[in-house]
Amino acid sequence: MKSRLAIFTVLLLLLLPSAVFAQQQIDVPMTNGKGEVQKGEEWKFSADKLVVENDSEYLQAYGNVILRSGDSYIKADFARFYQATKWIYLRGNVQAQVKGDFYDAAEAEFDLNNMVGWLKKGRVFVAKPHVYFESEFIEKHNGATYSFKDAKVTTCSGDNPLWAFEAGEGDITINGYARLWHSKFDVKGVPVMYTPYMELPVARERQSGVLTPEVGTSDRLGGRFNIPYYWAINEESDVTFYGEYLTKRGFRPGVDFRHSEDTNTKGQWRADWLYDGKAYDNTADADNAFQGDGLIRPNHNRWWVRSKYDGYVGNPDWQTILDMDLVSDQDYLREYRTGINGYEQTRDAFLSQFGRDIATVDATTRTSTALVARSWDNYSISGLAQYSENLLYRNDNNPSTKDPTLQKLPQLNAYAFKSNLFDTPLEWKGEFQGNYFWREYGTTGGRFDLRPELSMPVRAAGITFIPRAGFRATSYMVDSFQNASVDVSRDTTQMRFLADAGVSAVTDFYRVFDLGAGPELTTENVGESSWTRMKHNVVPRLEYSWVQDDSSAQAKLPYFDSRDRISEQNDIVLSLTNVFDRSKGTVVLDDEGNPYLDTSYLEFLRIRLEQGYDIDEANRSVELSEYERRPFSDFMGEVLITPIDYVALESRTWVSPYMGEVTEHENILKFFHDSYGEIMFGYDYLRKINEYKRQQDSDMQIAEYGLKAKLPYGFVLGGKYRNDLNSDIDLEKTVSLGWNHQCFFMEFVGSKTTVDERYSVNFNLISMGLF
Repeated sequence: MKSRLAIFTVLLLLLLPSAVFAQQQIDVPMTNGKGEVQKGEEWKFSADKLVVENDSEYLQAYGNVILRSGDSYIKADFARFYQATKWIYLRGNVQAQVKGDFYDAAEAEFDLNNMVGWLKKGRVFVAKPHVYFESEFIEKHNGATYSFKDAKVTTCSGDNPLWAFEAGEGDITINGYARLWHSKFDVKGVPVMYTPYMELPVARERQSGVLTPEVGTSDRLGGRFNIPYYWAINEESDVTFYGEYLTKRGFRPGVDFRHSEDTNTKGQWRADWLYDGKAYDNTADADNAFQGDGLIRPNHNRWWVRSKYDGYVGNPDWQTILDMDLVSDQDYLREYRTGINGYEQTRDAFLSQFGRDIATVDATTRTSTALVARSWDNYSISGLAQYSENLLYRNDNNPSTKDPTLQKLPQLNAYAFKSNLFDTPLEWKGEFQGNYFWREYGTTGGRFDLRPELSMPVRAAGITFIPRAGFRATSYMVDSFQNASVDVSRDTTQMRFLADAGVSAVTDFYRVFDLGAGPELTTENVGESSWTRMKHNVVPRLEYSWVQDDSSAQAKLPYFDSRDRISEQNDIVLSLTNVFDRSKGTVVLDDEGNPYLDTSYLEFLRIRLEQGYDIDEANRSVELSEYERRPFSDFMGEVLITPIDYVALESRTWVSPYMGEVTEHENILKFFHDSYGEIMFGYDYLRKINEYKRQQDSDMQIAEYGLKAKLPYGFVLGGKYRNDLNSDIDLEKTVSLGWNHQCFFMEFVGSKTTVDERYSVNFNLISMGLF
């Protein structure tokens, strides 16, 4: 009815011989391609003067012309509106905002149904992804496409932008590309680069295009320049190609393929390769940082292939995990540790996306694993194949025929989760593992290991007692005893039986302290907060564990891994854990503007004390002249503190009751805030120890400091420092200074490690992912 009334009003105006209206308003309904009025879609048209001629079908508006439709508007000094076609011509101070995009022009013409049209001396700002372009003449086509001649494209505000691309001709498709012909790159109006053609990603969503190049220098590698190209294949997959050139080493291409077909599937596959002009056939020719390992690197072809994959086989219940980590030589990852396709970036990405780590940068054994598993309510099964690459036996360092590295091809596991045995109070659980072990040099064969366990929780006087008993049955079928110890029996089939038992006793008690009702519920107190309650929970635990002493019999068994030599155990561990939780009430407003108390909870303090007593060590009768009995373990204290949202302390300390000294420290203290940055302090310590059951050859002290400070005017200061305090060696010194400008981000990074010294400059044109 409203749309019909608007049409009738306009037609009535057209019938008048000549009319002038002051500050009048009419509604202009929109129509579809069939001329049908679109319900709820209309422009409200107002101006100082509205003039309709009787022999025409257009309406002319003078002074303060405004058209509004929802959040969109069009303004101008003069407008001519054609009723039949819904086209409008605008002149003088033309300004418009349509679906979040902004237009400025001297003249313009649009179809109000779809905003197709043109602008003269126009400037367009696309809010997302924050791109400006201006030209003498801009055409707006169907969809979100613009074409232009003699245009300027930038993400910077202002009449004289910090940087811009000037093009003789081009077009832009939002969520697509800006294609520019005969373009030059200007910095403050000064041309610094020319290209006959280029494409820039102009995306509200991810789009293909050139990413931030990496420019830097390194003592070891020389100057480096890396240009990544990102290809958004589809919504489920993308790939990044890296083209890195190193002045001292050559061209190092790389690829990073990612995919996620559904919520249960995701993968990342990365690889890079280098034909290195530098190699060495003896350790004397190696760089100083690598001479200590006694290894050579004669290979010129160098590469690293790594991946993580989570998925399923046929049915999502059959989970599949694949980890791949293969490298050409022992030096590759140490030399290419940093950079956008280096070790550190790869490790961070894998941890962030998959929660699984890779071997350390200097590890000489790198492991690849494929796993298929399924779980039910009470059981689970899995199959695993694992290949370990030993770099000590690559590249003629040691004969590959003497490689003792163990391969699990395959491994089968089955688990029975703890549950009641029939209808009795007894609980049981079980584990089975079957392996076939292969290696180039050493003992090979199969092993089947079964371990069931019975337990029965009993609660008395507020204490829960859980006695348990189990046994282990292991069967061996050996193919080869190559390189086996002389103590190992040469029987191809062997068996082992081991008993184990234990009991745990645990209880907990707590008290809740009322700290007040919280702030008064008034609008003036919105945002105010206070602690309202605190809970203190105390959990003492006593654990006794026993494993049968069968060391002499186990010495005759083939040795594949630690499961073949299970140590005797006869010890008691006592721990006491204190947990402090608080509830905090904050005054907030509900949807109707009424104040109420919103409650949040936080474990702000955890303190755990622990010490063990080894009964067998107390009764030991061997090597007493060299090692005195020390049955008490180190006293361990753990403190986790999060008093407020911006502070976290994690500290663990072990103290020897015999030396009266600290034997180990693990400490990390962090201060963090989204608006100001983060400061981190870390300290790790291991003391030299020579005891019957443990040895540490030398002291080790590592201090680490980290900083990320968000400074005024968009500056970001970062730093990292790691030092070996015992050797007085700086393991790493890194400093970075970045600047977040409105239309770009620039960062300088300098880093020095025991292996290399590097400097790089990163420059990113915001919203375009370019250098």
